[in-house]
Amino acid sequence: MSYTIEDLTSIDDAIFDTLWDASFARIESGGTMPWAKYEVNYGHTLTEEEKKEILHLEFENQLEAPGDDNKLYLCRKDGTPIRLFSANKDAEGVAVCRYTLYGPDALGSRAWLYDAAVLRQTRDQLTSDFGVTGHTIHVVIDSPMHTYFLARDNEREYTVSETQADGISTITFTYI
Repeated sequence: MSYTIEDLTSIDDAIFDTLWDASFARIESGGTMPWAKYEVNYGHTLTEEEKKEILHLEFENQLEAPGDDNKLYLCRKDGTPIRLFSANKDAEGVAVCRYTLYGPDALGSRAWLYDAAVLRQTRDQLTSDFGVTGHTIHVVIDSPMHTYFLARDNEREYTVSETQADGISTITFTYI
């Protein structure tokens, strides 16, 4: 079993679509995206297609942002795309991961989410690209992703701290 993380220069729409399809039901059932902030601009409840377009645009914006401190990554397990995520370096020198799509591996499993090897490789990639000593994520409080990030075994790779405001949890992982 091997993981690779690619620093992308463009979005492969077929991979995006596959990861979107694998993620959408979980995104919706768990309230993991703050769609209400986008609905203000649209003036109505978003359709699935609009939500997909919004996330695709967020990833495109990451690619088009100036400077080397903005990245879009594709993670594969044994060649199968399992995660697409954006990251940038903030003013405090921490990598900020804002948007992510998670998919199953070739066997249909998401157990890789708990694999220390992929956690370590992600840490190493962010450290190499940004020279950081940690990263933060923003998740909806009490969503399944909030529970996942606080419950997984982080002790081998990180120390974890959290702040909450306006329904969003900012979880910071400081590398050990």
